[in-house]
Amino acid sequence: MRRTAGASIAAGVLATALLAGAPASAASGDPAFGWSSPEGEVHRDVAVSGSGRVFSVSLPGPGAQEQSWLEHGRWLEWSRFDVPASSQGGVIAGPGNYAMAVTGSVSWLFNGTGWDGPVTITAQDVARSKLVGNKDGDAALLWSAPGGRSYLSRLDRGGTWVTRRVPSVLVDAPRDVAINNAGKVTVVWAAPKGTTAEIRRTVIQPGATTWSPSVALGTVDHPRPRLRLVTEGGGRETLLARDTLWRQSTSTTMPTYQFRTSNRAELAAGDSLTRLVWAGTVGDEHRFYTRSAGTSWGPRTLVWSSEGPSDCPESPWFGVGMVPSGRSYVAVAVRTDVGETTEVCGGPFATLVTLDRFDGYLNRAGLDTALQTTPYQIVGGTSGPVVVEYEPGNWTVDWRMQFHDR
Repeated sequence: MRRTAGASIAAGVLATALLAGAPASAASGDPAFGWSSPEGEVHRDVAVSGSGRVFSVSLPGPGAQEQSWLEHGRWLEWSRFDVPASSQGGVIAGPGNYAMAVTGSVSWLFNGTGWDGPVTITAQDVARSKLVGNKDGDAALLWSAPGGRSYLSRLDRGGTWVTRRVPSVLVDAPRDVAINNAGKVTVVWAAPKGTTAEIRRTVIQPGATTWSPSVALGTVDHPRPRLRLVTEGGGRETLLARDTLWRQSTSTTMPTYQFRTSNRAELAAGDSLTRLVWAGTVGDEHRFYTRSAGTSWGPRTLVWSSEGPSDCPESPWFGVGMVPSGRSYVAVAVRTDVGETTEVCGGPFATLVTLDRFDGYLNRAGLDTALQTTPYQIVGGTSGPVVVEYEPGNWTVDWRMQFHDR
């Protein structure tokens, strides 16, 4: 993989400076031993169980192909099970070898060696769905029915699906969902008001049958802002609406306004820590910054930088993931043109940076160049590899899952 001399020097200088204080126990960052990198034609949602087993479900675009599939693997083992095609769904994992996948309006349960199912979640057609889970394997599926009304289907591990309408959510409104380790489900959405949007929130507690009254958190300067909601295992939530961030001081208080950040920011959460990552430019240099929050927010830290000529308008892309203990993984890529020319826009160059829970820089590992159509998906569990799923952006591979040691 080639890169410009400027990008090499900038990245090298930063890595040298940050690694000088790195502890001897820093993880290698190399691809995990015994794992190959599965490649495919479509995006896959990924989860890692407590035993370190990796699970994925393929989600082809509507009409893209006739089949979806469920996959699972550990070390030299990798299995695939074909299911009816669906562009909606996801997969969550829990302790041991537990995993549950959703495709469209049905779910599939991993029984330790293979997949049982399908189990019907709803008789309605499912659209705009998002599946989230907690460490015990409880699941929540936020989805839209024909006509655009929002529903939440909840599955306590070992139980059956229970579906309730989410009141007050406007049809087709931007929204997000999270479930904490206690089983509380939170839904947030943006209610457009002219050129702005009011950000609202409602919760349903474990064992409850009704939602809390919806509460307005504040307003953002965009009618359809991108929403990102994460929850720490203990239940403390952080919400990013476009460039505005709210956070709970405890799991039982309302989220309050914290600060403004970049329009291009990502969040990840562990058991007791949340990480914010955002991109910026200084002159001809792309920079990636982070802040972490436990009981309070830490200082801004420079994660990585690379030169990129100012005549290149495309921004770099990135993603962030966190394992429960708080170690974070930040994948970043400087934009490159697809075609014969490779020495364009300061790349191609991509890297996976590992940070400890105190924002200390542990190491970085190389990645193939990524397209700018989707962010990186970075997933880790209590054990096993960290999985990076992304579009490499070359002529032979559409999507790739790459495994890294912790």
